[in-house]
Amino acid sequence: MAKKISVTKKALIPGLIKPSRMSKGKLKPEDAVQAMLSSLPDEVVDIVGVEEEEKEEEELARMKESKARKEVVALKEMTVLTTREVQEQAIARALEKRDQLYEISCALVVLTSASSVSRKREEFLGLINKEV
Repeated sequence: MAKKISVTKKALIPGLIKPSRMSKGKLKPEDAVQAMLSSLPDEVVDIVGVEEEEKEEEELARMKESKARKEVVALKEMTVLTTREVQEQAIARALEKRDQLYEISCALVVLTSASSVSRKREEFLGLINKEV
């Protein structure tokens, strides 16, 4: 992962690179940083490199964590949708059963009204009304 490095005149160590060379366009900022780092002791350059690696690792860890959070949110949304679908199916089945029960009770009412025994018919209608 390439990092953009900005170099100002104040950041340059006096004597390593002349700021006048940079301002005239003779030396690119990347070249200035490279020249400055090559003139520093190896220990200093190693520390700078380690710090950059740590920053890159932290950035990568943050990106992975963010991606994992997004995946968890997506899974929760899918679960909510699935739960809704199951509820809708259960409601549809219950309504269908209620309609079937209503049709059966209507058929039984027709049968009992055709019966010649009025007392038995009334008892039967009472039972049906209790069940419905």
